[in-house]
Formats: sequence, structure tokens, C-alpha cells
Amino acid sequence: MKRAAAAGLCAALLCGMCAPAYAADTAAAQTAVQTPVRLTFDTLEKTVREGNVSIRSYQQTVESAEKTDVSDQYINKYFNLSQQIDAYDRQIRELKKSRDGITDTALLASINGQIKLLQAQRESLYRQYNDLDDDEDDAKDEQKNTVNSTRRQMQNNADTICMSAENNYISLASMQYSLAQTERSLQQLDRTIAQTKKQVALGIATKNALSGLQSQRELLAAKQKSAQTSADSLRNTLAIQCGYPTGTEITIEALPGVTNEQLAAIDYEKDLAAALENSYSIWSASDSVRKASDDYENDVTNNLHAYEAAKIQRDATEESVKSSFRKLYKTMQEKITAMAAAQGDLTQAQKTFAVSELQYKRGMISRLKYEEAQDTYTTAQETAENARTDLLTAYNNYEWAKRGVMSSAN
Repeated sequence: MKRAAAAGLCAALLCGMCAPAYAADTAAAQTAVQTPVRLTFDTLEKTVREGNVSIRSYQQTVESAEKTDVSDQYINKYFNLSQQIDAYDRQIRELKKSRDGITDTALLASINGQIKLLQAQRESLYRQYNDLDDDEDDAKDEQKNTVNSTRRQMQNNADTICMSAENNYISLASMQYSLAQTERSLQQLDRTIAQTKKQVALGIATKNALSGLQSQRELLAAKQKSAQTSADSLRNTLAIQCGYPTGTEITIEALPGVTNEQLAAIDYEKDLAAALENSYSIWSASDSVRKASDDYENDVTNNLHAYEAAKIQRDATEESVKSSFRKLYKTMQEKITAMAAAQGDLTQAQKTFAVSELQYKRGMISRLKYEEAQDTYTTAQETAENARTDLLTAYNNYEWAKRGVMSSAN
């Protein structure tokens, strides 16, 4: 049956060869005119998984590995060996038949020698033929391992891209907030410069004071331009990660906050167990142990030290993951504390500013005191926003670590 299936399967494989579908889809997407795209953090991972070109390529890599059937090559081996054995059988029969009627002892000895040689060669091929079943079973087991390894590796690659996209989203939101703050500072400086120019004309302010303000504005504008360039670059990177063409206009929604319910659900021991179970690094190191063990048992290598070294590396990898996860947990706890402190300072600054605003309207305090309270309130707002962003980043990295993904930056 395997001989009969060989030709049919080979023909089917040849007819099934085609270019990856995602390649055509990607080319079309790159040439299409894109409208502005609005992204939200909560749905970003879904967007990246569905649109990212690399992830779609990974999916096809896994599908290709899953469709690979090692039986195909063994069908050919069965066929070729059986053909060779049949050929030896024919030669042996013909040589045996040729002995009939021959009385020359030397010639008979030569023919018998040829027969024995052919029989030995035929027996060697027959042993190979009988070993094919075991070889095929081993190959199927190895193929399963290959598929599993490919699937885990591609899944980890896709997860890493998604985590990177989420971190880029957070960074972009933080940049946009900073740019908005810088723009407000520039507008305030413009008002101050305009007022100072009038004061210089009246002789109640110096030109040096005006020059200092103008230099301050130039420096701030240069920083704004640089920050805007970085934000544009990051926005383009995020668009590509989502599968959109270069230059696609991307807008993002406001970042979500980490809720009290999410923080209350944190359980270090339980979360660490999940991180260890899901860690690709640990799985990869364990797979190396399996390969080293199989190679030693199957006489692929006689180096037992390779197996012992693989076990040591696996244990070291597990300790490294534990250490990294512990750092992520500690960082998150620090950000929770910082967020609580910043929120407390903001609440107090808001109350102080409300009182100062009322006192200023009633003429009870000077404009300078009022502006100081206003600056304190603005600074507290910025600090609280930064603390909220830092906490989201730390929490997001912690959640990805539970899923088995840790970046080198973490």
C-alpha cells in the first residue's frame, strides 16, 4: 500500500505548491490608500495579532510544520528498497539457474561466490527494510516535537511583538501628554514675553530679561521639535506593528488606569507559578535537555556531559526567570506606592489651589502667591499622570510575565 501511495502523494505535493497568501495580502495593503486609524489600548493586542505581517507569517510557518507528513519520505524508502531487493532476488535466481549443467569446478565456485555476495548485500537491504518501521515511528515522534517546538517559538515571537506594541502605545501616550504640557509652557512663555516687551518699552524691565525669556523659549521649542520627531517615529513603528503601511496616520485613545480590582487580584506565589509554567525560556531550556537525553540514549552522541550541561542551563534559566519576575513584582509595588503618594499630593494641591484662587479673587493674596499655588497644582497633576503611566507599564509587564513573556528590558 505504501508503494502505491508514493506516486500519488508526490504528485499531490507538487500540485499543492503555492505562494503564501499573506504575501499578496501584504502587498495590497501597502499600496492601498489608508484612512486615519484610531487605536485603543484594550483592543491593541487583537489588532496586532490580526494585522501584523510577521505574526501572520509565523502562523503559516506553524501550519506548514503541522502539515508535514514524514510518512511521505518513508513511502519512497520502502519502494526503493523493495525494488533493490527484487533486483537482487532476480540476479540470484539467474545465477543459480546458470549453474545447471556446469561441471567446471572453478566456474561453479566463482558463481557460488557471486551468489553469496549478492545474498549478503540483499540481506543488508532486507534488514534496512525491516528497520524502516521503527525509523518511521522515531521520525514521527521527532516531527511531533518539531511541530511543538515551532508552535511554541512562533507563539513566543508573536507574544513579544504584542507586548512591544503595548509598551510603544504607552510610551506614545506619555510622549503626547508631555508634548501637550510643553505646548502649554510655550504659550505661557509667549504671554510672558509679550508682557515683558511692553515692560521694556515702559522702562520697567530690562532687555536682558527679555532676551533670557526668548532664549528659554527657543530651547523649549527645540526640545519640542525633537520630542515630536520621536513621537512621529514611534507612531509609525506602532502602525507597522499593527500591520498598517508606513506613514499611516495613527491616533490613540487615552490610557486606561489600573483598577483596584486588578491590584487586589495580584497573588505573587500564584502568579510566579504561572510565569514559570508559561515561560518560553524555561520551556526552551527543558527542550534542550530532552534533545540531549534523546541523543545520548539513541547513540547519536556518547557525550553525557552535554546532557548534564543542558540540565544545569535549564536550572539556571529557571532561577533567572524567578529573579526577573521578582524584580517586576517589586517594581510594580513601588509604582503602586508612588501612585498613591502622587494622588495624595494632587488632592492636597487641588484643595490648596481652590483656596488660593478664592483668596486671590477676594484680594487676600498677591498674584505671585496665586501663581505659585497654580504651579504646584500643575506639577502635582503632571506627577500623578506620570505615576499612573508608570504603574500601567509595570502592571502590563507583570501580566505579560505571567503569560511567560519577559523582554530583556524588563
